[in-house]
Amino acid sequence: MISYLKYIKIFTTFAIAGCLLALTGTNAHASSEAVSDYEFGYGPISSINNDWLLAGGYMGYGSPSNLSDSGFHATFSMVMKNGTAYHMHQISNATLEDVSMDGNNTIMKGSVTVTMRDGPVSNVPTTWTINNNNTLAISMDPSKINNHFGDTPIYGIEQTPEKEMAFTDLMSEDSKFMDKWIPLMVQNTMSALNIDSGNMSEMNQPFLNQSVN
Repeated sequence: MISYLKYIKIFTTFAIAGCLLALTGTNAHASSEAVSDYEFGYGPISSINNDWLLAGGYMGYGSPSNLSDSGFHATFSMVMKNGTAYHMHQISNATLEDVSMDGNNTIMKGSVTVTMRDGPVSNVPTTWTINNNNTLAISMDPSKINNHFGDTPIYGIEQTPEKEMAFTDLMSEDSKFMDKWIPLMVQNTMSALNIDSGNMSEMNQPFLNQSVN
């Protein structure tokens, strides 16, 4: 089997590392402390609210010894179940005010800015609950955002590089599907980015011809 899977695994690893570094790379205080002083989180989020579907991703970091040096960002799409009214939202400018433990669950409280149709809404009271280091529940005060996301939390999965690689390994077991899907995905991405596929193919040919170990 050609090395498309190896390419995807390498790309996934570097993408994860790049996202986490980006969260601290522009933060002068973060760069002056050891990475081990911070806790990082990222993963997918989703929810269903009546006729609306929501899906996207989030990233966050925090310093247990300094709550003011924390950050959270989420970008997600919303669309009705029938495929209409597609739009996007962002959660940013998070401030963390309190962190407590309830058994194996971490409860964080603060506020965020949420992009809405009429402009960003600031200081939206928000609670993040991490359950057993595996799931995340984001609860925003619905009264501040016209109940746009309903009155239930937006749920997410706490990912790690190890979980990501295990997922990729399981997907790669369907080699017939992956052999077809990955080239189509790469070609579609290059087309969307207006990249000359001929030049790209020549440039990557030596690498793509390698076999997976």
